[in-house]
Amino acid sequence: MIEFRAGKMTLEGKRVVPDTRKGLVRIARGEEGLMHFQWLDRTQNVVEDDQIIFPDEAVFEKVNQASARVYILKFNSDDRKFFFWMQEPNVGGDALICSSVNYHINQPLEIPEEDEPDASPPLQVSEDIAEDDISSRAGNLVGPSLGAEGTSDVTSSGPVKLEDLQRILSSIGPEGESDAGLGLGDILKPELIMPLMDTLPLEQSLASYLPEGQWTPEDILELLQSPPFRQQVDSFTYVLRTDKFTVSSFLEALEDSVSKSVDTEDEDLRSQSCQSNDPMDEGQ
Repeated sequence: MIEFRAGKMTLEGKRVVPDTRKGLVRIARGEEGLMHFQWLDRTQNVVEDDQIIFPDEAVFEKVNQASARVYILKFNSDDRKFFFWMQEPNVGGDALICSSVNYHINQPLEIPEEDEPDASPPLQVSEDIAEDDISSRAGNLVGPSLGAEGTSDVTSSGPVKLEDLQRILSSIGPEGESDAGLGLGDILKPELIMPLMDTLPLEQSLASYLPEGQWTPEDILELLQSPPFRQQVDSFTYVLRTDKFTVSSFLEALEDSVSKSVDTEDEDLRSQSCQSNDPMDEGQ
């Protein structure tokens, strides 16, 4: 359901001491239908901690008293407390991860019928999964279901605006998703994107859509593998597979957004040109 990179911490008296190992937090539903909150050693691919959580039994939240990116899994039914420190490179994605964790650990139980085949994969990580693969296999970080109010003005046949796309992506739910073949995640794989960056000036084209600073191909590769980015890609795939709008209207919305951005840049350039040629500026 959801995975993110985080180290664990141990409580020693009134202090929490970080475990320096590379870790991974995984939240998934087991074969028995119960929700598991696990911590793995990313280097060894071994599950060290496995907590079963029932709905409304625990909460995952930031420790405000700490200056670092420290989070706590706190149980309401007893005094169990588990501390973690974020190892994801994108600090801005912490809030999204936190809300997604609380969303998933409070999902209703799904006890499988005895005559139903077990479809859930085992929770134990196989030894042949590479570290980079583990860190990039973020599940669907999705929010509440899309209600009727949110879909009233968007149809599969009508035009879609960028605002509609953003609203749908921010409120889609996981139900109804099925294996419908290739998704955007299968296309936007690092091994497919990186060769293009060697031949095309993608870094310059992407610069305006990335946070400020110098971005190397390695930085972009790490971004492509980050759970928040994979979540957004999975969300796009989900929406494109529903009847909220078609692929054509989706592309038209993106083209409209790009056109507006280009028009704004052209206006800024013309404004700067007029100011530089204003004779009043020279006399002052």
